[in-house]
Amino acid sequence: MKSWVLVPLLIFFLSACKGKNRVPSGVLSQKKMQAVLWDVMRADEFLSANVLRKDSSLDKITESFKYYQQIFAIHKTTKEQFEKSFSFYKDHPDLFKAIMDSLSRAPVAAPTQLVQPVAAPEITQPVQKQSLPDSGIKLQKKKPLSVE
Repeated sequence: MKSWVLVPLLIFFLSACKGKNRVPSGVLSQKKMQAVLWDVMRADEFLSANVLRKDSSLDKITESFKYYQQIFAIHKTTKEQFEKSFSFYKDHPDLFKAIMDSLSRAPVAAPTQLVQPVAAPEITQPVQKQSLPDSGIKLQKKKPLSVE
C-alpha cells in the first residue's frame, strides 16, 4: 500500500524539478537576453555620460525609451517580450545569475564595426594674409601638409 502512494509522489517531485530551469515559450533565451541586456546597459551608460549630462532639460525616461526601442528593433524583440523575460529570469535567480555573470566579462561576439581612417583632402586654396584685429600680427602663407 505504501509503495502505491510513494510512486506517484516520487513521479510528481521528479517532474516538478525537471522543468525548473526550462525557459518557457515567449521568453528570450539566455543568450538573447544577455545580448539585449548588454545593449540596454550600454545605452544607459551612454545616456548618463553623454546625452543627459550635456542637456539636463531632457527627460531621462523619454530618452531611454527611444534608445530601448532601437535596441528591441535590432534584436527583433518587443518591450513586452523583454519585460516578460526579465520577470522570468528575476524569478529564477540561478538562470539570471548566469546571464549577469556573463555580462561582467567582455562580450565575445559583440557586433562591432571597424572604422577605417580616411586621408584628409589636400587643401589647394592659398591662405590669404590677414591681420588680426587689435594684434597687428600678420598670418603667413603655409604649405599644405603632405600625407605619406
